[in-house]
Amino acid sequence: MRKFSLLFIILILCGAVLLAGCTQQPPGPPQTTTPAPTPVPDTVRVASNPQYGSILVDSGGKTLYYFTKDTPGNGLSACYNQCVVIWPVFRAEPLRVSPPLSAADFGEITRATGEKQTTFKGWPLYYYQGDAAPGETKGYGLNQAWYLLSPTGIMTPAPTTSATPLPTTVATTVPTTQPTTVRTTSYSSSSY
Repeated sequence: MRKFSLLFIILILCGAVLLAGCTQQPPGPPQTTTPAPTPVPDTVRVASNPQYGSILVDSGGKTLYYFTKDTPGNGLSACYNQCVVIWPVFRAEPLRVSPPLSAADFGEITRATGEKQTTFKGWPLYYYQGDAAPGETKGYGLNQAWYLLSPTGIMTPAPTTSATPLPTTVATTVPTTQPTTVRTTSYSSSSY
């Protein structure tokens, strides 16, 4: 009987060990911390310019322009050939913006060449090849046809500070009782 008791105790201990091994949870995968995703920069954003106020720029800070010979909303561009060499088209693919800009204000046209071009409030957007660094606005006012856009879509035809004025067409009249003479001076005849 002693052998039977000893055998019974051994069986109970083995059962307890087996039961304890079965109730333990298997080790899970090692816990790792997932790094936060890197934010993707906006493809168009607003920059503060000391001369012109809030203007549209690309993700790298390069200034975006509009061409007064374009007609906003008609789906066409008036800038081709040599014009596009000086004023490369802007395309944001995919478009990403944050307030105060709204994606609803942006669109895209297909140029006659088949190339896509991003628009803002209907205006096709361009770069100026003479702007080498972010924030430069060397193309502003060229040929009285190239200007900047504010985030509200208001055109910026004049600096917000007293900068050196660009050449403009000037009309001069002289008040007399004689017939009035009007003289017009133009400083540029290029179309782009």
